[in-house]
Amino acid sequence: MITIKNLNYKIGRHSILEDINLTIQQGEFVAILGPNGAGKTTLLKLIIGEISNYQGSIEINGVNNQEWLKKNRIGYLPQKEFFDLDFPATALDIVLMGIVSQKGLFKTFNKKERAKGIEYLNLVGLKNKEHQYISSLSGGEYQRVLLARALMTESNLIFLDEPEANIDRNTVTDFFELLKDLNQQGKTIIVVSHDINVMTKYCTFLICLNKTLHFHDRTELFNADVVRRSYGDSVQLIEKDY
Repeated sequence: MITIKNLNYKIGRHSILEDINLTIQQGEFVAILGPNGAGKTTLLKLIIGEISNYQGSIEINGVNNQEWLKKNRIGYLPQKEFFDLDFPATALDIVLMGIVSQKGLFKTFNKKERAKGIEYLNLVGLKNKEHQYISSLSGGEYQRVLLARALMTESNLIFLDEPEANIDRNTVTDFFELLKDLNQQGKTIIVVSHDINVMTKYCTFLICLNKTLHFHDRTELFNADVVRRSYGDSVQLIEKDY
């Protein structure tokens, strides 16, 4: 469970997040929604400990998030992550990076660890792709590799920052079906997104943010009034064209 109380975050004199209070229960499939500049990615980075100079409290399972993260792992897909496509890294090489922090740099992976990496590639729909170079993967396949890397941590907390960016509509649907399956297997999944339609279809809990919280509740309670308060009167619910 993630509990946030009286959270405020500023950069200089500029307020990014104000008076955030919310609880995310274990096993939820959560979307953090809001317009550009709303503070969505900032909130995610605060939870996972990438930003620490905030006011208020963030706890994971009753422990300060910074302390909890010292002893526990999370799975994380950042908004943008680029590899040199000329570097001869395979899909399996990228997946195994998920355990580098616990294993240490410049140490070789054993047979069991490599088998586990292949198992996660199979799980995300990339069977027999472990030796394929990342330069030859499609955008959707690459996102699945990164998801397999996150799963390699064997954490029950998976965070994703706009995973639907730069992939086509069919791939987005397949990817979120996969996330739904993982959630049903017990993973708590927290996704930052702009896509209201996809998130309301797949997520069980929505957080609507625009510097402050405008909504944080079950998906079925989400309505047009929440959208107006979060995005403004000019926004309409339309299907995103990827």
